[in-house]
Amino acid sequence: MRLSLGPTLDVVMVDGTAEPVDAADLGQETGDAFAARTGFDPREIDEPYQYFLIRPQRVQAWREVNEMRERDLMRDGRWLG
Repeated sequence: MRLSLGPTLDVVMVDGTAEPVDAADLGQETGDAFAARTGFDPREIDEPYQYFLIRPQRVQAWREVNEMRERDLMRDGRWLG
């Protein structure tokens, strides 16, 4: 999977794998953290909601063209630098 976080001029790109996680297997602490971070608690709605566990393999971040050269923060699942 590929995630893009942030606006175009201050972006984080994450490449990795995504595994579905059933809400029943999520755990109270993880569900609470998700709700606190997003301001939305899917456990309170009647419709099914799918969670995913993201395992990053590559993470890049940059704001402007001059940062493109050193944009890799993680490669092959290992943090750089």
